[in-house]
Amino acid sequence: MTTAIPLTLHLLVLIGLYELAAGIAGLTGRIDWREMTEEFVRSPSLSFVTGFMVFAIGGVMIMNHHHWTDLLAIIVSLVGWIALIEGILMIIAAKPLLIFFRPLIGSQRAISLFAALFGAVLIALGLTGHADSTAL
Repeated sequence: MTTAIPLTLHLLVLIGLYELAAGIAGLTGRIDWREMTEEFVRSPSLSFVTGFMVFAIGGVMIMNHHHWTDLLAIIVSLVGWIALIEGILMIIAAKPLLIFFRPLIGSQRAISLFAALFGAVLIALGLTGHADSTAL
C-alpha cells in the first residue's frame, strides 16, 4: 500500500510490534488480562500513571502524525487519538472505564490472538508499504 508520509510506515511497525508482543504475552501466559484489569481497578495510582503515559504517547503521535490522507495514515492517526482519549479516561475515570470493558477480555486466548494478528498485519503493512509524496 502507498502512503504519503514515510513516518506512517515506521509508526505502523512500532504499533504492530507492541500489539504482537502483547498478544504473545497473553498467549504464553506471561500476562493475564483479567488480573491486570483487576489490578488497575484496585490501584488508582497505577491507573493514573498509566493514563498519563498513554495520554503522552497519544499526544506525541497526534502532534507528529495527524494525517488523514490514505488508509495507512488514517490507521496511525486513529491509534494516536484512541491512545489520547484512553489516557484521559484512565486519569479521570479508570474504574468505570475498566468495568465497562471487562466483557471484552472474557477470553484470554481470543483477545491475545486478536492482538497478535493485528500486530502482525500492521508490521506487514509497515514493511511492505511505500511512501510517495505525490499520493497527497
